[in-house]
Amino acid sequence: MDGLESFFTASQQLRLFVLSCAFGIPIGILFDIFRVIRMFFSHGKILVAAEDILFFIFYGIFLMCFTITAARSEFRFYFCAGNFLGFILYHFTLGNAVSSAIKKTVMVIKKGLYIILRPVSRKIVLLCEKYTAFFVGSFKNIKLKKKNTETPLKVRHDLVYNNKVHKKSKRKNVKKVEKKTG
Repeated sequence: MDGLESFFTASQQLRLFVLSCAFGIPIGILFDIFRVIRMFFSHGKILVAAEDILFFIFYGIFLMCFTITAARSEFRFYFCAGNFLGFILYHFTLGNAVSSAIKKTVMVIKKGLYIILRPVSRKIVLLCEKYTAFFVGSFKNIKLKKKNTETPLKVRHDLVYNNKVHKKSKRKNVKKVEKKTG
């Protein structure tokens, strides 16, 4: 007769609430996974917002699966309240211990990587300084050459390269040619 009823009895509702509280723990573990990712890789507000949205998508999928399997696809608000209560209990008890242990582990790993990669990073810095000096020197040379090209030409009427400044006649250097022949 249990399958024919369209409502939950008080004992069934209590069982579902306790189950939803217990299933708040995996939600807390999922949240800790996202916290570990944030500890390893620092990132901006946009990626944090994307992670939060992804977390709530996972929570929505989890809540939907819980509702379908445990509650005959009948959603009740106390499922969310139970999940939240279980999450809070996990977060402030076992979650704090796990979080502090993970922080210490992350710090040890980062220090180890720093010690291992420090000689390599020094060589990379030296190479960057060498090539920066080379390229900065090249840029200064290019800038100097550009400055030389910007110097104005001498203003003389008898020079051919300066024909746009003074246009007296269509033919250039006619006076000079006539003086030589005459």
